[in-house]
Amino acid sequence: MGKLFSTKLAWRNIQSNKQVYLPYTLAATITVSMFQMMISLILNDFVQDRSSTLVQLFSMGAIVVGLFSLIFIFYTNSFLMKRRKKELGLYNILGLEKKHIRKVLLLENLMIGAISIALGIFLGNILGQLSFLFLNYLLQLPVVMTYSVSWLGAGVTAAVFMGIFLLTLIYNTAQVTFSNPITLLKGGKEGEKEPKSSPILFILGLISLISGYTISMTIDNPVQAILQFFLAVLLVIIGTYLIFTAGSIIVLKLLKKNKAFYYQPGPFISVSGMLYRMKQHAVGLANITILAVMVIIAISTTVTLFVGTEETLENRFPAENTNSLMTNYGLSGSEVEASIQEITEHIDELTVDFGLEVESMDSFRFVNLIGKFENDAFNTVSPEEREFIPDMVLLVPLDDYNRMERTSINLEDNEVLVYEAGIEVNSDRLGLGDNLFLVNELEDRPSVVGAEADLSDTLVVITPSAEAIDEITAAYNTEEDPYVMYWQGGMYWETTATEGDVMSYGKMMQAAIGDHGEEVGVFYESRSGNREEWYSLNGGFLFLGLFLGGLFTVGAALITYFKQVSEGFDDRERIQIMQKVGLDKETTKRATRSQIVWMFTLPIVTAALHTAFAYSILQKMLVLFSINNPQLLITVTIAVVASFAFIYWIIYRITSKVYLKIVE
Repeated sequence: MGKLFSTKLAWRNIQSNKQVYLPYTLAATITVSMFQMMISLILNDFVQDRSSTLVQLFSMGAIVVGLFSLIFIFYTNSFLMKRRKKELGLYNILGLEKKHIRKVLLLENLMIGAISIALGIFLGNILGQLSFLFLNYLLQLPVVMTYSVSWLGAGVTAAVFMGIFLLTLIYNTAQVTFSNPITLLKGGKEGEKEPKSSPILFILGLISLISGYTISMTIDNPVQAILQFFLAVLLVIIGTYLIFTAGSIIVLKLLKKNKAFYYQPGPFISVSGMLYRMKQHAVGLANITILAVMVIIAISTTVTLFVGTEETLENRFPAENTNSLMTNYGLSGSEVEASIQEITEHIDELTVDFGLEVESMDSFRFVNLIGKFENDAFNTVSPEEREFIPDMVLLVPLDDYNRMERTSINLEDNEVLVYEAGIEVNSDRLGLGDNLFLVNELEDRPSVVGAEADLSDTLVVITPSAEAIDEITAAYNTEEDPYVMYWQGGMYWETTATEGDVMSYGKMMQAAIGDHGEEVGVFYESRSGNREEWYSLNGGFLFLGLFLGGLFTVGAALITYFKQVSEGFDDRERIQIMQKVGLDKETTKRATRSQIVWMFTLPIVTAALHTAFAYSILQKMLVLFSINNPQLLITVTIAVVASFAFIYWIIYRITSKVYLKIVE
């Protein structure tokens, strides 16, 4: 067979089968465009400037979208091959050898793959530009976000999908190579056999799903939440596919065994219809479920971040004006206190010169011990032994605690107050350095505990004096251990500044306050000065969340449409046979509609369940942004689930009409 004849035959096959090739090409094109936009987001300057964590999350998202693309294209390709097998078998009977058929399939695959990849990359860039323009107009953020076209991103997208289309070609040629002509001629009837249930796959799916849920619900540390989020996502995706494919067949077979339920016109048609094609049903439903979860999580978390921006500012900046103090090793607690007094007097002078007064001034000293807490004692560890996420002990003198909390507590020299924030003291004794202290527990979180304590397991210890902390740090700061523990400090104050004076006062303090001598470094920040930056940062997250949410919603709509079309063609002959043997159209219509309702309900319910179990890990991740309001995330997530369910209901209504039109 000549190359020209093979090419013409391949192109004619595509044209004559455009009823199935057109949806397949459209589905592949949209899938390529989705992946192209994800890769472009990773390489986007705006995303890279926002946060390195954001780049990591989008990289994980790109891997998930890539896996989804592989599964989805195989899913649509299997429908295509099922409808082509009879034609390919006829070619074989009419004299074409299998090597000739494989050549034709290769050319068809090259044509469809080239068209899909080229159009997908082009469409992805166009949609990316339009999405960024629309969301910039909608959100009106201080920083304009631009969508950058990257040749590297286009190259990565092309390479990934060339690999996917190569795998589909291998699958298609294997179908032809290992099947005889008679089997190919009957290929259109494949899937009418009742599928076998697989309890092993169902159990593996449950194990995978429960493992993902367990990771999400048992993580206490926000940094661990970032590290293990991707693992939990992969386990849930695997569990979803296995449970949908294996578990659905088990459930349908149980319904079939219930004779009183099954042998009625409606259940008989709907259950049997779903059972015989559940392998295709399950993959499509799992795809829709995964995309629904992506939409819900992407939008709910970013909306929570943006709405909670003021909470973030209040947690990070307890007062309008903040000084952070860093000292050199060797400075004692009393020397740090003297430096704080000098800085306070300097702030008073600067404020008076500006025409304002300091209304309140709070300050405290502290030392952070970083290492490992074991057997009710804190120990430093060597650099080789230190874990990525260490324990932290926050030491604060009693005088500073009383000043901050407006209390007048007294402690003996061998007593401490303890607040547990992830680390539990299981006895009435606590070992710190060479000292052993009697423990008195604090029930309420001290105001000296900042947002950074939420990032690791922390024990807050209020010591009798600053001298006690000097003794403790001296025991740890040895020549054998290169890790140095030193005093730090925090200063918070309000002024009589009006709203119009706040920004100019902050700029004046920023320029006037610098290093206090050679031993104490002072870093000034104001809440108002950081407000625009935080709104810009969280607005960027919101922008990207809405962008991804819209992207995945389009993917869900496309899969739903393709699924309804493919299953409509599969059901049409069976429904028409039932009508010929006596079932009226109204009964078959009700049965097919009930089948469609099940197909609509399962993804939404499962997506909501996945989101509910993901709540814990999402909340921990939001703690990294100083969002400690669980109710806010719950409220936003419920609203997003309801909104997506409504959008999906509209998609369902439109696509179900397409399905009913085909089967009738």
